Amino acid sequence: MEKSLIVFVFLLFYCSAFAGISTKKQDILKLIGTTDAPNGKFAWVEINGEDYGWTREGRNVGKYRIVMVEMGKVKLELFGRIVELKML
Repeated sequence: MEKSLIVFVFLLFYCSAFAGISTKKQDILKLIGTTDAPNGKFAWVEINGEDYGWTREGRNVGKYRIVMVEMGKVKLELFGRIVELKML
């Protein structure tokens, strides 16, 4: 009886400790458009509902930096981590 109670308490703790509940806020990124103009490559990105309009490759969009712009695809960098956005 005592062993089954110990196993039950252990399983309860283990399952609740690793339930995957994240308290870290995640950004909602949305790619609206890309363009390749004679004066550079531009991307139109929306982060958490805030619209940044047409921003040139190499510039910052919020806390992200636009690393690469291709037609329908943008790579953003945040603290060395690369995030790739694609248009639907």
